[in-house]
Amino acid sequence: MMSIRNRCVIVMAKEFIGQYKIVGELGRGGMGVVYKGYDESLDRHVAIKVLSDALSANAEVVERFKREAKAMGALNDPHIIQVYFIGEEGGNPFFVMEFVQGESLSDRMKREGKLPVAEARRILRQTAEGLATAHSRSMVHRDIKPGNLMLDTSGRVKIADFGIAMTHDFGDRLTRTGEFVGTPGYLSPEVCMGHEIDARSDIFALGVVFFEMLTGRLPFTETSPLGLMLEVVKAEIPDVRKLNENVDANTYRVLSHMLAKERDDRYGDCKALIEAMDAQTASETDLRSAGQDAATIITGAGATVAMPTPPPQPA
Repeated sequence: MMSIRNRCVIVMAKEFIGQYKIVGELGRGGMGVVYKGYDESLDRHVAIKVLSDALSANAEVVERFKREAKAMGALNDPHIIQVYFIGEEGGNPFFVMEFVQGESLSDRMKREGKLPVAEARRILRQTAEGLATAHSRSMVHRDIKPGNLMLDTSGRVKIADFGIAMTHDFGDRLTRTGEFVGTPGYLSPEVCMGHEIDARSDIFALGVVFFEMLTGRLPFTETSPLGLMLEVVKAEIPDVRKLNENVDANTYRVLSHMLAKERDDRYGDCKALIEAMDAQTASETDLRSAGQDAATIITGAGATVAMPTPPPQPA
């Protein structure tokens, strides 16, 4: 049987996979290859992911890949890349996804370094909204990192690579065989120790991304994969306020809660994380409003006039 990789070489010459015209290669990894394609019938660009040869040879993996792609296709959220079509070429599965015109968060941070606190919070919140939708359907991403967070031309976050985030039982099997464990440096302590995982593992990984957005660096300094995993389990997270003086106390509190070593000490789910962020925003708004009310008066004509500082009271 012709492998999907060899077929794609031929297809590149023919310029088509199924009905989709191949424009170029977007990337490749241990799970497969992603191509940029063009759907002539709907006049739009798409991304096409094909499973790697190694995994395509395993009938169980292929079947579960298809099942997972269908589950991913059921995720309807503005912050998750959408699946349009699932098919096969030469007995090998592929699926067609929304193509995001923009760049990854990783590319943006390589260009800009750390991001403004407000922008980092905006990206965090949108990612948490997308993950909340996935978690509500018992899907754990397992590989949240800047390279898997796309930013479209309007700045909207789109979570990528749910196609390799298998359902709970499938993901555990892959982790045990060593075929897929995520990305060192973004793994939660429970993943590093081989324990059972749930949505709180994604929250930890998102906390690492949040730290990186705020500081321009990872919270861990080891360079080897094993060293990184040991540091995740044992080392204290650096105080982000010492690395970025613009980080306020409430942002620090949210980040610390996300990066707790014990998962029971983290937010229970992304909904709780979003609620904490919203409560912080409301609190800051109230404080600003209270400060303005204390320092100004409104005239009958609607103009704002600064109140003079009251003179010191006699002793």
